[in-house]
Amino acid sequence: MKHLLAILVVLSLGLSEGKAEVSFGAGPHAGVSFSSFQKQISEFYGTGFLFGAHGDASFAPYLSARFSLDYSIFSADKDKVIGFYVMRNPGTQASDFMFEGAGVSIFSIYADGKGKIPTGGAVTPYGLLGLGLNFVSTSEGKVTYQNTPQPQANIPSSSETDFGLNFGAGAEFAMSSVILYFEFKYAMVFTSPENSSHIPIVLGATFPF
Repeated sequence: MKHLLAILVVLSLGLSEGKAEVSFGAGPHAGVSFSSFQKQISEFYGTGFLFGAHGDASFAPYLSARFSLDYSIFSADKDKVIGFYVMRNPGTQASDFMFEGAGVSIFSIYADGKGKIPTGGAVTPYGLLGLGLNFVSTSEGKVTYQNTPQPQANIPSSSETDFGLNFGAGAEFAMSSVILYFEFKYAMVFTSPENSSHIPIVLGATFPF
């Protein structure tokens, strides 16, 4: 962890020879995210959606910092959950059960260091590394058996706050008044008893100001 913090400090300072001019930009981003939650529940979740906003501060031509707010949502696979209940209750069948809820949402606040690779063209690849805070919530999962609610089998709602880290890569496409980018990263959330993660793939736009 100390090594990660040291890298972030160096990137955020944007040290370079000579006096560097700081520039700013901000904009929205959106995409999909592939979940890899804790083993006990991972099989019941798949692809989710992500949207958010970000702000960039460039300290040098190829060093900058990014502050981002992300909201990710994942729905439980109802067929897999019902299959689990059928397996646990011999003599029943899938049509006996109904299931709803148990959606997972993650609101994330991250600070990243971003290092760009000079190409001399309109497309600039980059890598990023950052630390952040995640607010993880799960809605109640409600089970119905033969049209009768089963409160004792419901999955309770929950919420927690966890630190995390992310790293990834992307490419910026400079246009006349906006910078478009494509990015993928690996986001790890320090949940208990084991870590959870997801892999966002997003498209974004940064408007300089």
